[in-house]
Order: sequence, then structure tokens, then C-alpha cells
Amino acid sequence: MENLPPSMLHKILSTIATISLRDFGSARIAFPGFNEVGREDHFYRSANLIYLNDWVHEVSVVRTFRLKCYRSGNPEAIYLRGMYEFIMLHLLDEGREKIHLAGERGCELAQFVNGMLNLAFSVDRRGIVHNYPAFTRQHVYKMFQIICSWQLSDHWDYDKPSMFLSVVERIDPNVPCDCWCSHIDPPEFEVALNGSRSRWKCDRCFWNCAAWDFMTKYT
Repeated sequence: MENLPPSMLHKILSTIATISLRDFGSARIAFPGFNEVGREDHFYRSANLIYLNDWVHEVSVVRTFRLKCYRSGNPEAIYLRGMYEFIMLHLLDEGREKIHLAGERGCELAQFVNGMLNLAFSVDRRGIVHNYPAFTRQHVYKMFQIICSWQLSDHWDYDKPSMFLSVVERIDPNVPCDCWCSHIDPPEFEVALNGSRSRWKCDRCFWNCAAWDFMTKYT
């Protein structure tokens, strides 16, 4: 261990912190190299918080750790704070501003959520969404899988903001039913990352369904 470069120690310590903050503290006590790396601001700026698992058993420790990451400018900490303000505190403008900032600083999940929020909030009077993001369909499937994974379950019981719910009510999830793409004969199919097959949809129908799924299932 003493011969490992700081970059490798940083990677190992970051992995330990993701699995258990209790082990993170023990590792810093047990090995001076970990303790030195764990004191650096760079560690907290780049720590992986999205898959931090100790929500239930170490709530206070997690809160302290995330706060230090947030104050160090960690993009994932900024994203999580933005989602907390947006969903829990109903501070829509402040929350979306932080989500956008986290995306600009390289947080992939924040980039996706920001794009999907821009899409959902672009719904017109007919229930059709606009402002399609530049994501590929496969990227949308990938991010939906990540959001649905057990690692991201935050154990929060919350009520969605009224403005949020009004957007959901305006999005028409039934657009594909009367669109030309639903009448292609023989039907065309596309394969998702998990191997499942679904009927191909045109861009209008795909993004309307994606916005509906995002707002109702993944937030």
C-alpha cells in the first residue's frame, strides 16, 4: 500500500466511502496514506455520491460528508442538493439552477435530469412536448435504468410540487395511439439495453412518452 501513487489511493478510498462511510473513517485511521488523501479538498470535490449506500444507518454521517463535498464544489453534491430543493422543499427555481450547474460541471445524471426537465416543462396546450434534448434513445434507456437501480433509492417520502404535478397532467402520454408511427405494417421494434423489445416510435411520440415516464416514475 505504501508504494501506491496518490491517484490510486484516492480511487480506493473513494470506493470505500461509496460502500460505507464507517469503513471510510476506519481506513483513514488504519493507513496514513488514506488519511492524507482524505484530507484533501480534491477528494471531496471528486467523491462519488450518487451510489452512496449508507442512507438509513448513518444518516448524520452521510449528511456531514455530503455537506463537505458540497462546500468543496462536488458536482454530484450540487446535483443532490438541487434535487432536494426541487422535490422536497419545492424551491423550483433554486433547485433547477443547481441541477443545471452540476450538469455544467460534468455530472452526467444532472445533465440528463436537466434535459428531461426542460423537455417536460416545454409541453404545449395540446399536451405535446418540445425542446428535445440531444440524448440518443439508448442513452435515455441507460439513464432510466440507473435512476431505477436500488442504489439510488433515497428512502424519501415526499409530496411533489403542485407546479410539477400540473406539468404531469398536461403531458399527453397517449400521443402514440393516434400517430402514423403506430400504424406501420409490419411494425418495427427497437431493443433496449436490458434486451427488451418495444414498438418503434417517431421522435414526437418517443419524447412525449419519455417525458411522461420521467415525471411520473423516475422522480
